[in-house]
Amino acid sequence: MGKGVFFTTASMLLAVIITATLRSHHHHPLPNDSSSSFTNLTTNASHLLRSNGFNFIATYLHISPDLFLSTPQTTIFAIPDTAISNLSIPPYMTKHLLAYHISPEKLTIQDLFKKPTKTCLPTLIQRQKVSITKNDHIHRLLEINNVLITHPNLFLQGPVAIHGVAGPFASFDHNQEISITFPVCESGGGGGGGGLIKNKKEWGRVVKFLTSSGFMPFAIGLNSVIHGILKDYPDLESVTIFTPPNVALMAMSSPLLDKFMRFHIVPLRHSIKQLAAMPAGASLRTLVKGKDLEITDTSRFSQVVFINGVAITAPDLFFSENFIVHGIARPLNMDELSSMSR
Repeated sequence: MGKGVFFTTASMLLAVIITATLRSHHHHPLPNDSSSSFTNLTTNASHLLRSNGFNFIATYLHISPDLFLSTPQTTIFAIPDTAISNLSIPPYMTKHLLAYHISPEKLTIQDLFKKPTKTCLPTLIQRQKVSITKNDHIHRLLEINNVLITHPNLFLQGPVAIHGVAGPFASFDHNQEISITFPVCESGGGGGGGGLIKNKKEWGRVVKFLTSSGFMPFAIGLNSVIHGILKDYPDLESVTIFTPPNVALMAMSSPLLDKFMRFHIVPLRHSIKQLAAMPAGASLRTLVKGKDLEITDTSRFSQVVFINGVAITAPDLFFSENFIVHGIARPLNMDELSSMSR
């Protein structure tokens, strides 16, 4: 009894520390759900987790749901208390460990059994995936990174699926990087994209995310040009979108708006780490033919990047197999584009 109280108290204190750490940096905004339904979802999930021996994850979800529920759909692989208590990592690294156990897709156990072994699943850690290493549908056994799913479909509500697992999928090295000691994905590709961006539905996820994350004007503009982009770029595989918080859309003609939006889209997927590793003066091709962006300042260590003199203020705001969105301080310069409007 005393040990349980001590662990719960320690879990809560650690979660509070981690939450404070998270809030000192940028993190993904919450989904655009109503307050009551969102509270109901997190309360129900926390209750089920706690009643099945996942007290730390339950406490963390209750205190900091913005990590777990930062994308329109979510699958959480819950690490048991015993495994958490055996990890000797500081709070700021715990965030990254948990993010590696969250996938931006809703995957029930039935969905997972339909996937062959070595199938890659994306995680919230940029360019890091997990792999299905065992799929025995007959005996109802499924492992990810050689870790057994012990509590399949522990929680299924709305856009969220939670499965309990036997232990963590990876460890950390001294450089605060995830050290994958289990089999690495052999299918699904790396961080460069998951195939062609085939339809408006995939773009719609980005529009919905931007709408719910304080980028409503840009989301409206993006939604208006998606059809044209898909028509002009049928072989588009991945994009990086630079989104400013405020855009004066009403002052733009339709042709200028189209070029403005395309000028903020790069037809390749660049994480903040990749951008920070590029030298000043490097060019980024945009969807406006003949008009490139330029990395005007960068720091490999602080990962502060300026595009055309504009700071990236919210790096890796949203990412999926085909998309990365970075928040920027203000719109990119429109002077040259204005003279190009039809």
